Amino acid sequence: MTPSGAYVHIPFCARKCGYCDFNAYSGYKDGTKAQYVKALCREIEISTPNLGGGGGLQTVFFGGGTPTQLSAEALAQILALLPLAPGAEVSLEANPADADERYLTKLREAGFNRISFGVQTFNDSLLKLIDREHSGDDAKTALKHARAAGFENLSLDLMFGLPRQTVADFERTLATALELEVPHLSIYGLIVEEGTPFFARRERGKLPLPAESAEATMFGRALEGAQKAGLRRYEVSNYARPGFACRHNRLYWRNESYYGFGAGATGYLDGVRSVNIRRPSAYIDAALSGKSLVCESEQLSQDETMGETMMLGLRLAEGVDLEAFAQRFGVRAEERWAEAIATLMAQGLVESVGDHLRLTEPKGLFLASEAMSAFL
Repeated sequence: MTPSGAYVHIPFCARKCGYCDFNAYSGYKDGTKAQYVKALCREIEISTPNLGGGGGLQTVFFGGGTPTQLSAEALAQILALLPLAPGAEVSLEANPADADERYLTKLREAGFNRISFGVQTFNDSLLKLIDREHSGDDAKTALKHARAAGFENLSLDLMFGLPRQTVADFERTLATALELEVPHLSIYGLIVEEGTPFFARRERGKLPLPAESAEATMFGRALEGAQKAGLRRYEVSNYARPGFACRHNRLYWRNESYYGFGAGATGYLDGVRSVNIRRPSAYIDAALSGKSLVCESEQLSQDETMGETMMLGLRLAEGVDLEAFAQRFGVRAEERWAEAIATLMAQGLVESVGDHLRLTEPKGLFLASEAMSAFL
């Protein structure tokens, strides 16, 4: 299928958080960032004739790292190279500390129309503990500036299960976010990934994480609070008012194709998943000298693609569209995984509703990883 979306990776951060395992780096100077923009533009220019199959891209997502570590002019320069379909969703991840009204106005004028602020929590003590450089008030001010700049499609990222975070702490953060009346919330549980500073601290017994029962309570509070505020859960960790679900991320959850640009960016084209060179300096050298940017690639078999489609589709609130699955692959999921689906139904983790197979709520949601792994 022709990809309708593109992901653009900006790998720079003012300071990398202790829990982050993304391809992100701090300490790079402005000269290197300028060279990175030049290299990224070169990569996009080479691909431009084929982007969106001639009709333009329906979605573009600038992620990181922290895209707002680049100037508004640099971000506009990159976006201008991407052909957009009418009504395209153009998202940008932003650090609240970087986002003044003048900067955001330039982004809105350049064509960005959706911003996701990485707030994580409104508790200043917890923000320091997780290495964030903004305050709770900074996040509120950034949201005010974004609205003044003309952004209506706004999202906040929140986290639960943080070190020293209590259920009461999370409830206060959630209440603050809901009072701000943003149309979209992403609410993630902390995952301590191997290779991160948080992982090393946990191994030494120096990471005071909440009990699993407390994490489960926080997740439950998120489900209840968002629903009462009129935000529908449309994916395991995402909630939105009607019309504000992130269209780009739905490409991932439906296991559809997409382009990937930038250092460490992943693309998924014609059944091949590829990853670009990760280190910014090496990526820059390769892009500007005309060398291949791909450092890893994998051709997925149909069986692997079907399994991933089931796993990712179960993240969506509506679940997997079984008829669409059969049309795409020529195989019925109910037959291919008959035993696994029967077992999951008997365990109360999934249910069949019309032509869809979905996680049950709340049990299936709380044990989503267990349910989804049955299809890999």
